[in-house]
Parts: sequence; C-alpha cells; structure tokens
Amino acid sequence: MSFKTLLASACVVSTVALPVYANDVHQGDVVAVTLSELHPTQPAVGYDQIMYKLGRFQFDREKLFDEICEANGQKGVTSFSENAHPNIPSTFQCDEKIGANKKDMKTIVVAPNGEYYLTDGHHTFNAFYQMAEGGADFRVNVVVDKDYSDLKDMSQFWQAMEKDGNVWLYGAKGEAIVTDQLPKQLGIHNFANDRYRGLMYFSRDVGWNKPKQPVPFLEFYWTRELRKKVDLDNFDLNSMDGYAEAIKATSKAILSMNTSNVGESNLSVKEMGQFSEFKQKGLDKLLKKGGKVDYMLRYKTSASGNGLSYDLSVKHAPTLKMLDTTTLAANMSYNDYPAVSQDGDINAIVEIPAGTSAKWELSKVHDNQIIWEYKKNKPRIVNYLGYPANYGSIPRTALPKEFGGDGDPLDVIILGQSVPRGEVVPVRLIAVMKMIDDGEQDDKLIGVLTNESPFSGVTSLQQLNADYPNVTDLLATWFSSYKGADGGIEISGWGDEKAAQAILKAAQEHF
Repeated sequence: MSFKTLLASACVVSTVALPVYANDVHQGDVVAVTLSELHPTQPAVGYDQIMYKLGRFQFDREKLFDEICEANGQKGVTSFSENAHPNIPSTFQCDEKIGANKKDMKTIVVAPNGEYYLTDGHHTFNAFYQMAEGGADFRVNVVVDKDYSDLKDMSQFWQAMEKDGNVWLYGAKGEAIVTDQLPKQLGIHNFANDRYRGLMYFSRDVGWNKPKQPVPFLEFYWTRELRKKVDLDNFDLNSMDGYAEAIKATSKAILSMNTSNVGESNLSVKEMGQFSEFKQKGLDKLLKKGGKVDYMLRYKTSASGNGLSYDLSVKHAPTLKMLDTTTLAANMSYNDYPAVSQDGDINAIVEIPAGTSAKWELSKVHDNQIIWEYKKNKPRIVNYLGYPANYGSIPRTALPKEFGGDGDPLDVIILGQSVPRGEVVPVRLIAVMKMIDDGEQDDKLIGVLTNESPFSGVTSLQQLNADYPNVTDLLATWFSSYKGADGGIEISGWGDEKAAQAILKAAQEHF
C-alpha cells in the first residue's frame, strides 16, 4: 500500500471497540483484548518469521501500522502522524472500522474458565509483543472462532480443542507434549524456536502457498515431512547465501512430495498448497534488497535482534535443563551450595561465560534458576565486546547498600578459561574492584579458577599485577566502558584479598 498523507479524507479513525467479556461473547464477535489476556495454543514459533516482522517494523513504519490495521480488521493504514504510537489509535488512521474485514483478523476461543486462547496469530502477536512500543499491555482486536465456555471443565475443553484441531501439541523438534507444557502467555522467550516453521514462511510463494481454506497449523504439518528430508544444520541461517540455499532446499523438498496425508493431516500435498513447479520469481523477491530475508537478517544480526538468537549457541552446564530460551533450571537450589567450601575456596555460580554478551542472572524468585535479564521487553545484550572474564555470583550471600552492595548475592569476576553457564566452580578470592554505578557503590570481587587454569596459582592482587600485567587495567576499562561513554560507571580503586574476604564475610552475615 502506498503512503497517504495525514489529511486523507477517505479514512476512518481507528477507535478501539469496547471489551466484550467472556460471558457475553458469541462465535463471530470481535473482542478487544491486551496481549497479556491471550493464552497460546502452540509451544513453538519460527523465530525468523518474527524477526522479519520486527526488522520490517523497525525500518518501515508504514508496514507496522498497516499490519496493525489489518490485524484489527481495518484493511490497511491510510495515514499516521510523525509521532504516531502503535498502541494509541488516535495517532494513526485505517481504511475501515474495526472488524470490517473479519477474515483478516486473528482468532480466539473461549474456555470454560472465561479465558481466551489464541488459535491464529502467534507470530504476528509475538512481533507486536516484542517490538519496542509493544509488550503485554499492547491492545488488539480478535474474532471469537468458537465458544467452549459451556463445557464442564478445562479437561473437557482440551479434549474438544484436540478434536477440533485448535491446539498443536508438538514441540520444536516434533516431540509430543501435553497441554501443561504450552506457554502461558505471549512473548517470544516463552516459545521454542522451530527453524522448519520459519523456513515454511519464507518458502511461501516459492514452493507452496496457503490454500483458500487452510487447515489450522498447516505449516506445522508440513514441518513433519520436512524434518525427514532437509537437515537445516547444513545451512548457515545467519547469511543471505546460506538462507537462500535453505529456502531452495525446503521448497524443492515440498515440490518432491507426493502424499495424500501431509504430516498426518489427512490432506494431500495439493490440498495443503503445493505448487506444481519451483517459482524463481518468488525466490528473487524474497532475496532482493528490501525483501523479507533482507529485513530478517538485518534485524537478526543487529544488537536488538541478537537478543533473540545470539545466545542459543552458548553452552550451559549439562546438568541444567533449559525450560525455555530464557530460563535454565538446576535440579537443586543454588543456595544448597555453601558460600565457602571446606578447603577455603568460594563457590561461584557462572551466570555469564567469558567472551559472551547476553546478560543472565540468578532468578530472584526461583533459587534453582538462572534467567536471561530483560530490559524494555527484550533480552538484554551488552552492546560492546564480550565479557573479558566469567561473571557470576556467590551463593548464600547478600550485601546491603550500606556495605557497598545492592542487596543481591555478591558479584564475582572469575579469571580463567570460559566456563559454561550455570556451573558452580571453586574460586580463590584475590581482590575487589571498587566500582560506582549511577552514583551507587557496586563493588565486584575478583577471583581466579583454582582448577586447571592459567591463573590457578595467583593468590593476591600484587601477584596478579606482577605475573599478568594490565589485567586489572583491562577489567577497569571494560567495566567502565561497556554501557557507553555516558554509562555512569566509575572505577574508584582496588582492594586486596583481605578486603575481598571482609566483604564476603559481611555478605554471609547478612544473607
């Protein structure tokens, strides 16, 4: 759609419909909701499809408002002001009234408990959730596809959902799951990444397209077949050439199939949208500058996009279970470890391995979990060189502000080789780096790995400076610079091993 000026006379102001509550809704009703009110009905999404949308929204504001209007059944955007906000309808205008084009809107069902379950739109709404101006309170309008509120309980609800094909109970690798394993709310960090689902989106218009009346979760049925034919580990999905080859392989695999039961859907390849031939023009359109793959890769490889994909390759302790892309869980509480072991070494929990940039930390709610820190609804990535050393915390410690802490477990910088996230390692304290962050004391203990490390023989700050010149300068430079020139961090000095032990003792006493 071409951009029209703010003074376009044929537009209709996009006012938000009044909410309809669960006991009032009927099939076909348009309901105004926030994203926080919608419960997912699938455990995985294609991250790359969402990254395309986020990249497009970032570089093409008209497309953002166009998609919002379309999702609300208003056809498209006619105009928007320079300072238009996606969650303030009065700042932009759409072609038609809310709900005028219900066929373009995302769908929900109503459960016996009165809550709403999203049956179409997981990728679009996750993109709205993840964008800078989105989040859990972002408002959308949806259509009630089915009302299950008269059923006796949630057990009957899920039975009906499975029977009607309104829930997908298979994970990102095709494994069967149960309804309790479905994400509880939107937000990409709550979903697994199904790369095959992402490739299904990008191979559209090359090897297939959606039929006029698509079966729910159509792309996921196709992924069941693709897993048997295409190994995505053979492709570099972070480069244009690699992604182009993956799209070709996916499309050719789709075109090679001849089955009357795609992915156990009971539908033939033709009924599921298979083309009769490879569409080179469709591929060229995808790969051109300003095409979908270009937008996706630009976002995916940017600092903002890295928050969704960068960290997936970082190793974590093998004993930890990844609950989702932002949560690691141990089989015991980290506070079951003493701060100091019997041989006098401290136990340090590695949250951020050396050389990485994703900001993970011990959960303040679940003491057996390490979580990816979020900032402005996005996983936090340090926009600087990777951490120069392992970074973590000491269990069973808490240092109040009056003692130079922030009330959280003691931070410790661990010199030595990179250690997988979540490992608990023996560390010898040798120093303290005195740091001020935004006017508040935020000292960092300095320790060395005691086992099989180049630093294992270091016992003091003096020895560190003598044997490993400029290491302290490197640490001071990195920590005073990683937030930027105006980051508000100042390194005010250094303390020796006795000062470090004194801080540790105070933090143990205040735990």
